Amino acid sequence: MSTYECRKRAKSVLKGCYSEGIFVVMVYIVMYLIFKLSDIVKIAVILYNSNINVSGLFVTSDISGMLMKYVSGIIAFVVMTPLLTGGLWWFYQTACGSDNKNILKLYTGFRLNIRAAVLYAVIWFILLLSLIPTGICWAAAAFLLETVSEYRNQAVVLFICLQLFMAGIFLLGLYLRAVTGTILAPFVFIRNPDMNAFKILAVSGKKIYGSKLECLKLIMTYIPAMLPIVTIPFVLPKLLMSLAVFACDRIGEGNWES
Repeated sequence: MSTYECRKRAKSVLKGCYSEGIFVVMVYIVMYLIFKLSDIVKIAVILYNSNINVSGLFVTSDISGMLMKYVSGIIAFVVMTPLLTGGLWWFYQTACGSDNKNILKLYTGFRLNIRAAVLYAVIWFILLLSLIPTGICWAAAAFLLETVSEYRNQAVVLFICLQLFMAGIFLLGLYLRAVTGTILAPFVFIRNPDMNAFKILAVSGKKIYGSKLECLKLIMTYIPAMLPIVTIPFVLPKLLMSLAVFACDRIGEGNWES
């Protein structure tokens, strides 16, 4: 299914239930912002004081502060997992023309949510690994840029910095490949919740094969409309529904538990 067909189908499906889609998205956004409230306050203080040093948001020498950051991150992950699964379930069921009302069953199944958490954790780890090459290139470029005054031939060092920076941008292709390769995994999980995470990822990679660029193109068509930030709650339902339509088309009706 082409990008145009996915968008057209998503628009048709959302007729009459667009407000429900916004509600599903807003629940997730509001809960996420609640957990990120402390970071938002810190950013506001930094901007108010015109302090460009934002490293304190990510690294701190205070052990208790670090522990609290990790604990709050784990709690956020536990709470957000069923919300993410429930939201994607609603969009997928709606896109496929299936029952999308019995959503509460997703919040009462402990085993199901544990499986979902494992899947999301594996996806996060894969995406993190795919960013390491870019991170290494940019870290090396930053180090050379900071110490450029110590070298005799500064022009060569600056040229190397530029090359490392450009190599990091090029290597972002690994991240985009990982994103598109795993993007169907949550929808495959919804279709087969008893399947283990690695089998789900294998099915996702198989089903998206040959359509990664089309999927990336579909996502990118919605990005410009979300740049003002305030439009995100209104555009995100359209994007998620388009992805759900795309997933319905790619996954089909198969069962891959065997």
